[in-house]
Amino acid sequence: MKKLVKILSAVLCIVLAFACFFGCSKKVESTPVEPKDFRVSAYLVANGLDEKTFDSSNLSRVTDIIMFGNANYDEQGNVTLTDAFEKDIEVIRKFMTGQNLYLNILGPSSQSDSDNWNDQMYDLADRNTAAFESGILEQGIKTVLEKYNFDGVVFDYEFPLRSKDWKAFDKFIISLDSVLGDKYKIGMSMVGWNLKQSKEAMDATDFFEIMSYDLWDDNGYHATMDIAADDISLFVKKGYDKAKLDLGVPFYARPTTKEAYWYNYNEYYDKISDDGLYEDKGLGLTFSFNTYDMIEEKTQWALENGVGGMMIWHYSCDVSADNDKSLFAAIDTAKQNAINNK
Repeated sequence: MKKLVKILSAVLCIVLAFACFFGCSKKVESTPVEPKDFRVSAYLVANGLDEKTFDSSNLSRVTDIIMFGNANYDEQGNVTLTDAFEKDIEVIRKFMTGQNLYLNILGPSSQSDSDNWNDQMYDLADRNTAAFESGILEQGIKTVLEKYNFDGVVFDYEFPLRSKDWKAFDKFIISLDSVLGDKYKIGMSMVGWNLKQSKEAMDATDFFEIMSYDLWDDNGYHATMDIAADDISLFVKKGYDKAKLDLGVPFYARPTTKEAYWYNYNEYYDKISDDGLYEDKGLGLTFSFNTYDMIEEKTQWALENGVGGMMIWHYSCDVSADNDKSLFAAIDTAKQNAINNK
């Protein structure tokens, strides 16, 4: 009898373990994204746009524009705009054909004298937290969105490393969501290795730009397909809705040895090898690009795996739309194929 009780107890423990595992799973059901609704979000570095020199030829392939580099908030929570801000808005709206327009807003940078990266990020977090707790930043952002008719705001606060930093950021995002209401969306740039956002803040955020770049595989290749798939997997396991995720791709190269160099695709597109490598003999470095085929493969994968869209850093790194090696064309080809197959 005792032996039977022990067996039944062991079985019950196993059943409870499985129940806890599946009951506590953070994976959520993702709303399927129709290919026609697949987002193509592009960061546009805008601090002095020139209507005469701006290449708008790829904008028709973009659904969401994120203006970057001309709006900030300080430690006191005050929102500041560059002198070129209104001109930037004027220029980009002349070329828009129905895209959503988002304002990326940057916070105070680190003022730490330390060479230690963690110390720099802690200092940056302290300064951003002061802004989040100021009580005025939410309304300041809303005022700018209203005045210039934006569709929402995007944060590029990438490295709140400590739990207290995340708690302050989460609390602010939830507060901002209540201030903005349903009229404006909130977006966030994030990395897969630093996912400490609360469930409430996840729900308050409308979309996430996954920065799947500045990462290398064991052979030195930059931002590979495997890295992209692994990044998305990390977000899904954490409980993010895939339909809210935009897979970030680089329209630039990094050295295989990770030095601090960035090479724009449009300056080297006709010099790179089939596997995306360019050897700079002057520097003695080999640069790793995402090729046309790689970008098309990533887009097709994202479409087939329920991801909500693609994100590009950044718009002006591509060649013109009439060039058959345009990376935006690679994204558009995969998207149109999915639409036609649907």
